[in-house]
Amino acid sequence: MAHMMKMTRAATGHMFNHYGRSDIIDGDNYVPRSNENINPELTGLNYNLAYSDQPQEQLDFLRQRLSEIKVQNRKDVNVMVDWVVTLPQAFDGDEQDLQNFFQEAYRFLNERYGKENVISAYVHMDETTPHMHYAFVPVVEDKKKGGYKLSAKEAVNRKDLQTFHNDLSKHMERSFGKDIGILNEATKEGNKSIVELKRGAAQEKLRVAQEELQKIAQNASKTLEILQRDVYMLKSKKRALEDEINALESERKAVFAKYENSKMKISEITSLKPEYDRGLFGGIKGITGISISDIDNLKAMAIKGLNASESLEKLQADYNRVQKLIPTMEERIADGREKAILQEKANAFDKLPEEVREQVLPKKVMAQQKDRKR
Repeated sequence: MAHMMKMTRAATGHMFNHYGRSDIIDGDNYVPRSNENINPELTGLNYNLAYSDQPQEQLDFLRQRLSEIKVQNRKDVNVMVDWVVTLPQAFDGDEQDLQNFFQEAYRFLNERYGKENVISAYVHMDETTPHMHYAFVPVVEDKKKGGYKLSAKEAVNRKDLQTFHNDLSKHMERSFGKDIGILNEATKEGNKSIVELKRGAAQEKLRVAQEELQKIAQNASKTLEILQRDVYMLKSKKRALEDEINALESERKAVFAKYENSKMKISEITSLKPEYDRGLFGGIKGITGISISDIDNLKAMAIKGLNASESLEKLQADYNRVQKLIPTMEERIADGREKAILQEKANAFDKLPEEVREQVLPKKVMAQQKDRKR
């Protein structure tokens, strides 16, 4: 529902542009930026709730407020905090209720962090979900030396984060007279910073990438199993056809064993035409001692044998083709799977936010990786 981030001086300019959309509006022209969720046709509906309390330019006010308090002279000092308050998913009010919601959120934040410290409070209506960026200078009382000082760590401490949503929920219940859905499973345990949210999102992306890699490996294994099964089936068919041909050849030899022309080939038998090649005594011309019925049986057997031989030839070709695929697939799985998985993991790791990568790899290794990419 709400999240927070802290920023140094260097980051404020970019955020000020984002708040006021000065990074995408060039006169009357829309200049595309990296945030694809912004709809430029709705940008005119955005507004700044803090304008009446702080009408100065954002950067001018920041400089002025910092000049009024004690500030450490370091580049890494966080000079601004941004609370992003999003309209709850369960919110069912009309347009006026929506405006009241952000007005009450603005009042709640002013009471919590001081209206005198607010830089801006832009409500963005041109993104997927309406939300408000409440930007302020984190000013706290200097209890040791007196006066006021800059300290984002003290202004937004762990206790503040843990109680934020509960306190905001109570404030809204008093204003609207009912629960409007501030608290949910994600907000009951306390608030998360943007860095923590990005880290969680990055970890989720990494988990999804790992699941995809697992599917790739499983598909490769299934492909190999299918090929191996095809080889087994082809081998079985090959053996069956070989057995059939051998049986036919044995039958042919058995029939011809008692006749003079026992060496006649199957192809020669199929060319015989008993109905046209009868001799004077009812036999077949050129063949002695074989009846017409024997020839008919032999011819049928020969045709069957030729068909089996032709099928065997085709089957052998399929068998050889699939057999050649087996070692190729095995090599691909054995040699390529690990490389593919490692590359995919490396790509997924490169997409993670830098702060997440730094937690996994030492800075020295990160620097070496950057040098290699150059």
